[in-house]
Amino acid sequence: MKRACGIVLALLVLGGCATPPAPRYYTLDMSPSGNAGAPVNIDIQRLRESEALARKDILIKKSPTEIEYYAAEQWAATLGELVRQKLDAEFGPGADKRQTLVLSGTILDFGQVDTPGGAQAHVRLALEFRPADASLHAPPLFKKTYDVHLPAKSSTPQDVVVALSEGLERIAADVAADVSGLQ
Repeated sequence: MKRACGIVLALLVLGGCATPPAPRYYTLDMSPSGNAGAPVNIDIQRLRESEALARKDILIKKSPTEIEYYAAEQWAATLGELVRQKLDAEFGPGADKRQTLVLSGTILDFGQVDTPGGAQAHVRLALEFRPADASLHAPPLFKKTYDVHLPAKSSTPQDVVVALSEGLERIAADVAADVSGLQ
């Protein structure tokens, strides 16, 4: 009995000494792809995260009904801020004599999806566009949900984040094409 109590006490002490792994922080690739040239300036006003994305942990969709988060892999900033910075990099600086559209919306999905074929990056943004002088409560000129799935090279967080960056580049190019039609 003494021996069993000693073993349990030793395990409790060792378990108390264990520390969780140190967090590893990730950001998106902020290098512009050069594929999102638009004939208007695009000013990103606000991007909200859906509730599941409002934390810094990187999301993994294990099945159509189950999600989890990486234990130590986290975003270096809020997801709304990182997505805004990446889209700003894609659209580039504004030009003085062009019309400006204000972009706002919600980040609906942004993370890893586990599939039988391997890890995929999934980006889904619901975006609205208004003239620069319009209220956020005014009806938008245009709204659309952009949805991109891209395979990651591997299921490592690094490769998934690279694929997420590429997904935003594709969405930015689609946005540029769509706003060109508003002219």
